[in-house]
Amino acid sequence: MNVHEIISFLNEDAHWVNFNYTRDVVMFGDANQKVSKVGVCWVATLPAIEKAIKSGIDFIISHENCFYEEGTMLPKELLEAKWKKMELLEKHHICVYRCHDVWDMIPDVGVSDTWNSIIGLPFVKRDIRSYNSFAYFDSMSVETIANKIAKALSPHGQHSVTVLGDLNKQVKSCGIGTGAATDVFALVREGMECVVLSDDGSNNWIAGQYCIDQNIPLILVHHSVSEIPGIKTMVPYLQKRFPDLSFEYLDEGYEYKIVSVTD
Repeated sequence: MNVHEIISFLNEDAHWVNFNYTRDVVMFGDANQKVSKVGVCWVATLPAIEKAIKSGIDFIISHENCFYEEGTMLPKELLEAKWKKMELLEKHHICVYRCHDVWDMIPDVGVSDTWNSIIGLPFVKRDIRSYNSFAYFDSMSVETIANKIAKALSPHGQHSVTVLGDLNKQVKSCGIGTGAATDVFALVREGMECVVLSDDGSNNWIAGQYCIDQNIPLILVHHSVSEIPGIKTMVPYLQKRFPDLSFEYLDEGYEYKIVSVTD
């Protein structure tokens, strides 16, 4: 078994991806490399790579860019951190593939559908080409919805959510997106009375201000943690298809701690 065979399986039915213009590429190593053990993670942080080395993993599937960002004028610190990762990967013969566009939208098991399934609200079936999901229900408070989301995310590293707006407001709909692709205006256009945004995909001076002006409660979650549940599902998905290989989830370190004001 080689890297390319696993990539081909992931991509074979992904008709929603334009593979001439995609984030889903081999980021390091050789796609023809033989594979015996595979690690799956939201992003291949240094702790995740170190875990992979200890486990004897020779192929990492990373949802996000493990080398931060692309560019010809990056901060020295980013370049040095990137080179450190590359040196480790090369030394231990580990190939890294980014599976993003496929896994965000793949039905049922992917990031988007896993995210809406764990919250406990009655979301309608998502359009396969959309990052967004919409739930409609009998009137409930924003605080109740926020509680549901916090409970859903707690096992994955986020033990609270931030709410901008009236916690006691009664609403009958809630819209969520997927990570940094979440667009508040796309949710509002669908008539959502409450929106869930990502810390990487929103900002206070635009999204926050707009929601305050329109009296739309905003629940803020971490990009990483809201997507990690849908990354963990890749392990059993691939294990079923490739029973002779070993697959495991690599903890990236995205465990957020709550520090409250003390006297």
